Amino acid sequence: MDWFQMLVIPFRVVGDRRGAVFGSLVEAPLRPSNKKYQGTNSTFVFTNISGHPVIYRPTGLNRYFTLCNSEFLAIGGGSHFALYLDGDLLAIFLKIEWLKLSLGNPCLANSQDFEVKEVELWGFVYASKYEVLAFSRTGAPGICRWVQG
Repeated sequence: MDWFQMLVIPFRVVGDRRGAVFGSLVEAPLRPSNKKYQGTNSTFVFTNISGHPVIYRPTGLNRYFTLCNSEFLAIGGGSHFALYLDGDLLAIFLKIEWLKLSLGNPCLANSQDFEVKEVELWGFVYASKYEVLAFSRTGAPGICRWVQG
């Protein structure tokens, strides 16, 4: 199993050495596909280069939200990706351009040439209604501890 298949509703955050923090959120689980864009119009990218957080949502010009396979993960589309991450987590966002057709965002880093300081990848997993119901009947206090079988 590659790391793309482990992420459900992935949230990516990247920091560069000049202080920019930027990333994306994809509402739908990722399924590797060579040619099919996925996701919903709830997908967005964000940056803090203006001194405060700015979110860029889809423009509605196309439905190019997320494209991924075992080699890369890309957000946005049209003529260029808003964000691009290769499978080794090395060539991060090297394809950033100043104007995006899908998400309408400018360059998310301080410049197109930057050095990555750190990357965070988050995945959120929702419990089924049956797991929640079963747990609520136990009356167990405190933080929920899910056990996978």
